[in-house]
Amino acid sequence: MIFVLLALWASFLTDSLVSKFSQEPPVYSSISHSKELVIDQNFGYTLKTNKKITVLSAEGLGHASVRIFYDKLVQIKGFSLEVIDPATGKTIQKAKMKDLQDAELYDGFSVFADNRQKYYVVNSAKFPIEVHIQTEVYFQSNFSFQPWIPVESTFQKLDEAELAIIYPESIGIRYQEQHLSGNKTEESLADGRKKLVWKEANLPVQDLSIREEDDHRLYIAPKEFKLESFQGSMNDWSELGLWKYKLNEGRDQLPQEFREKILKLVERIDDPYERISVLYAYLQKNFRYVSIQLGIGGWQTMTATDAVKYSYGDCKGLTNLMKAMLEAAGIPAFYTLVYAGEGESDIRTDLPSNQFNHVILRAEIDEQPVWLECTSNSLPAGYLGSFTNDRHVLVVTPTGGYLAKTPSYEESSWNRVENEYFLQLDEKGDATMTMKQHLEGNPAYKAVSISRQLDSRQQRDYFNKNSAISGLVIQDYQFESEQLDSLPIADRTVKGIVQKFAQTTAKRLLLKPFFTKIKLDEIGFKNFDLEETYAIDLPKGVVSEFNLEPLEIKEEEYSIHIENQLKDNQLLVTRKIKVSIKDPKDEDSKKVLISKINSVGYGTYHFTKPSLNQK
Repeated sequence: MIFVLLALWASFLTDSLVSKFSQEPPVYSSISHSKELVIDQNFGYTLKTNKKITVLSAEGLGHASVRIFYDKLVQIKGFSLEVIDPATGKTIQKAKMKDLQDAELYDGFSVFADNRQKYYVVNSAKFPIEVHIQTEVYFQSNFSFQPWIPVESTFQKLDEAELAIIYPESIGIRYQEQHLSGNKTEESLADGRKKLVWKEANLPVQDLSIREEDDHRLYIAPKEFKLESFQGSMNDWSELGLWKYKLNEGRDQLPQEFREKILKLVERIDDPYERISVLYAYLQKNFRYVSIQLGIGGWQTMTATDAVKYSYGDCKGLTNLMKAMLEAAGIPAFYTLVYAGEGESDIRTDLPSNQFNHVILRAEIDEQPVWLECTSNSLPAGYLGSFTNDRHVLVVTPTGGYLAKTPSYEESSWNRVENEYFLQLDEKGDATMTMKQHLEGNPAYKAVSISRQLDSRQQRDYFNKNSAISGLVIQDYQFESEQLDSLPIADRTVKGIVQKFAQTTAKRLLLKPFFTKIKLDEIGFKNFDLEETYAIDLPKGVVSEFNLEPLEIKEEEYSIHIENQLKDNQLLVTRKIKVSIKDPKDEDSKKVLISKINSVGYGTYHFTKPSLNQK
């Protein structure tokens, strides 16, 4: 019966998702646009944009609003906007450069930054309207280009799109097409420059489910480039890494007094990993993270001397300082570029280019990596977590760069939860409870992060909110954490009272569902192990109304084993779940999987009390 219900439930969820994504998305606007990107001999480039957007409803007004980003290396040269009533041909609204609003582009964490934006918001109560937009922006460096995306917005119909790139052959460009189906032309101009043109039309309307890897895009990168006075090549990863090394060369020199302090910290430590751990802990305790995004400072590190002087640094500065500290202690370490972010996609490894937004450190023991996130004050040495795990990274060395990959932490040893519950019922159905929880790897680090963000009372509230057992009143809460080399470990003990854990009458006793439910983020690393036991002391003489036989389910991506035993008035329940996801899954598919797992065994236990006249 259980298997039939599971099959029906999975079929219902699958049919619902198919129905959801098979509907044609609505259209809020249509667009025709062209862009011209002209690279000059000084390694700068001008980007001119011309758009016509027909807004069909209020939901499409955001498609016609304008945001232009700038900083010390980017200058806005021109802007014009005109709103037209297509029914009459009359102009409703006009805007020029002076009408643009200006605001800081705040990323939520940078303290020193020069990133700003100018913007204009289009408003209208009448539809349809036509919005004509022209912009011209000059970039002082061709170090990086934004990808060309023909379909600019979701729920938008593309009529036609064109991109023209004009460049000197001595500078050159490289590109990578993704799902483009239109025309591309190439010609040599009379002045020796090259011109490439892409045209796309009538691409499908996209909804919010569109993924970057499925989108229609053109990725662009230079061959030769220059950022302020630093010139380099980007034909392969080695060249880009060499440029980055030269950009920071000589900036890792430690003050002599600080160097002596570092050496004293590790003078009696022979084990290389312990040396790394001691110095990493020193950095975490004594230096704070401050994001700095100022001109070339967004790419070049502050000096190690300044980091020591001010006791702070951004990801580049702290990584550079940690690198210098380790090398002073005889540990090889390499500055490493990564595209960071929770759940972000990996870089395109076959298009060497600037695809990075963060810096970490690769220390080495016998040429094996020990990864360090130098902006964190809580991660153990060698553990990166989900912010930079399972990514290709560019390791920077004095002879060039090379690609490596950070750990995936997908093994079950990095994703383990063990729960032990001891519950004792009273005559009213309330219970006293002691829970002992042991966490390893990613679950442990999440718990450690929560413990650092919340005070003791808030931690209790958080645990209560996420507990599978409703009605819990916590009387005592303890949390401890440690590490086994780079493996985070945490232990939590919770004591309290569970109100109405059981429903009780004169003849029957019902135990409400109490199993821990797996959450979406717990299967984000593909493998997950959950083991839990429940020892529940029951009133004397109760008898189960149903056979307490074991339950075993084995599917391709998960297995569940549940055992029940009633002995000496104690119900002992053991539950083991192993999740092993083979192929990448989107969020909706993971939700279906979790629902199937959590539905197994999550029912009520029925017991019969001894008769009142029984002797």
